[in-house]
Amino acid sequence: MIGPATIVSLVGATQGYTNAATSRFASLGATTILVSPVGRGVTLTTADVSTIQGLSGVSYVLPYYQISGQITQGGQTVGVEIIATNLTELSHVLPTLSLSQGSIPASTDPVGAAVGYSVAYPDITGATNVTLNTVLAVSSVGRSSFAIGGGGGGVFFFSAGVQPSTTATGHSFVVTGIYSEFGQGFGINPDTSVFIPLSSGQLILHSVDYSGLMVVASNASAVTPVITEITNLYGQDVRTTSVSSLLTSIESVTSGTTTLLEAVAGTSVLVAFIGIMTTMLTSVIERTKEIGILKALGTSSRGIMLTFLAESLVTGILGGVAGAAAGVGLSYVVISLLSRSSLALGAGAGGGFAGGGFALRAGSAGPRAVSSVSAASAASSTTLNIAPAISPEVVALAVLLAVAVGIFGGLIPAWRASRMNPVEALRRS
Repeated sequence: MIGPATIVSLVGATQGYTNAATSRFASLGATTILVSPVGRGVTLTTADVSTIQGLSGVSYVLPYYQISGQITQGGQTVGVEIIATNLTELSHVLPTLSLSQGSIPASTDPVGAAVGYSVAYPDITGATNVTLNTVLAVSSVGRSSFAIGGGGGGVFFFSAGVQPSTTATGHSFVVTGIYSEFGQGFGINPDTSVFIPLSSGQLILHSVDYSGLMVVASNASAVTPVITEITNLYGQDVRTTSVSSLLTSIESVTSGTTTLLEAVAGTSVLVAFIGIMTTMLTSVIERTKEIGILKALGTSSRGIMLTFLAESLVTGILGGVAGAAAGVGLSYVVISLLSRSSLALGAGAGGGFAGGGFALRAGSAGPRAVSSVSAASAASSTTLNIAPAISPEVVALAVLLAVAVGIFGGLIPAWRASRMNPVEALRRS
């Protein structure tokens, strides 16, 4: 029972986590590449947009500004990210992001903004919901800077711009649209962000240097060639990150974890093998007289051997079925522990919201009444909805493995029983 239960629960839980993470990233657009400047003095301008747009395999290039700010909700200060980009093309980067109310501001609207779900509906005591045509006051507005944080069971990385802002001001926006709940984006959380037109971001920062570029490849197979072309053009001056690269990293981590868990399961199977063999050997010793009588009555050695093999086979079948059933229930226990973790994404230094790494950290994601750095970390994490992925193949494998262990574990005791001399067996009994 222990072997199949371990295999089914651990494999099911690990595969469930992998599926949840993969599904979360798949919703971000498998063809998205984020390009961000690295180091001081490196900039991305309109000329770079035109250059990258001209590369083969590139469908869209969306420049963006990423700006930090703070809003007051329920008497508490909450950090938000202001994303300025071409909002009409944002669906190419975040395919499932949609408006639940209103509309996006016009590209020439200097005060219009569309807000994320958690900004509009804060989960803070005493806070009021933001409605359409409401004036949203954002203080401490300025270009964000790179930061590294940790705690709560993990390390998270996030970046929101190229250089720290030397001046921070306040701006007010008129809410023209409210986005539906989305969850973790590619390095940002749209639910805790304010989206404005690209021209508004340029006016706020008084800069023509973009925080980064969102590049959309024509198809998934074109992602790697496009990254190669960009790297050849800019070298170490930019960092490129794609959804597919993060998926590869996640699969690499979970693959290593699966190997470790399989080793644990293999150990339990070895213990089961030894347990069945010693149990059957004890049974042979205790039933020496019975064996002697059977052989004296004419039962063949083959019949004796098959009798003990049948017992070990039944033991394996019952243990395998019961263990697999227990493993299904146990997988939900493991998942309940994983569900309390969140997936944190982020970029390398100077990387805009191009996620350059990921980690698990305990706790749930969402808006918090914390400092701007902590709020940014909250905006860079998401709680995964994990469900065990238990396939019929895994259950069948666990049961068959238990049956095999039962047969091989009973093989030596059955052979010893079949080789007994009936006279010696009756004498010893």
